Amino acid sequence: MTDNILEVRHLKQYFPMANKKIVKAVDDVSFNIKGGETYGLVGESGSGKTTIGRSIIRLYQPTSGEVSFEGMPIAGKLTKVQTTKLRKDMQMIFQDPMSSLNPRKKVGEIIKLGLDIHFPELTDDEKVQRVVDMLQVVGLDSSFINRYPRELSGGQRQRIGIARVVIMRPRLIIADEAISALDVSVQAQVVNLLQKIQQETGSAMLFIAHDLAMVKHISSHLGVIHLGHIVESGPTAEIFAHPTHPYTKSLLAAIPTTNPIAEQNKKLPNYQATRKQYEAKAMINLGNDHFVLDDGSWS
Repeated sequence: MTDNILEVRHLKQYFPMANKKIVKAVDDVSFNIKGGETYGLVGESGSGKTTIGRSIIRLYQPTSGEVSFEGMPIAGKLTKVQTTKLRKDMQMIFQDPMSSLNPRKKVGEIIKLGLDIHFPELTDDEKVQRVVDMLQVVGLDSSFINRYPRELSGGQRQRIGIARVVIMRPRLIIADEAISALDVSVQAQVVNLLQKIQQETGSAMLFIAHDLAMVKHISSHLGVIHLGHIVESGPTAEIFAHPTHPYTKSLLAAIPTTNPIAEQNKKLPNYQATRKQYEAKAMINLGNDHFVLDDGSWS
């Protein structure tokens, strides 16, 4: 038995192209997430962060590798029982809320849909009350129940997407840039809500983001991804205090400061990498579960 809610081993996600070439969006990625733990995943746009999340939740069929959810293998063909469990206990907050919300359904119907499918024991009044309560939690009032997604702003749509996921109280939440479109005050409110749910239910979260300050605040472990590879992984505090890989150093050096003079004189690391440099998979263990991907060229 294991206390890991999610285990990913050597996950690969390749996409064929029209010219018979293959895009290796995710190439040999491995990590674990324990109950109550938040694993942060950071990297530049196009590095493969979102693809990892979509592969785990089975929006993509993984090319190869192993994915286990609460000890249940989910990388291959799923049975009806496995599919039902995934749809109930694993939820994803998408980066683009407009593309993930049904434009023909009202907000109340969108949020309540999961309850209708997976919690038939609840009465209609109980479901509606849960929807109203969840709207208040994400900073909206009950009047939004009868509005359509097209009538909302980008930030309001994102809150609806978050409410739809959180109301299910899943065992694993995959948050793909979940708070990037929200106001700072609402960001704090939503993050506090996610952490409260983790404390109450022991759920896990894969937190995909560009905001390194928020990742540092919310995640206990961190994976830095570049060109489809996790180049450095370990406790968040350890990586922020002692970054080892040049790409990690460049990301942390790019965090803006409040001192304009320091910003003007800041010198970012001269970091240029190619996919060929990451074909070797030698992992260096620095202790405390801190790993760095190295091909020998950084020594």
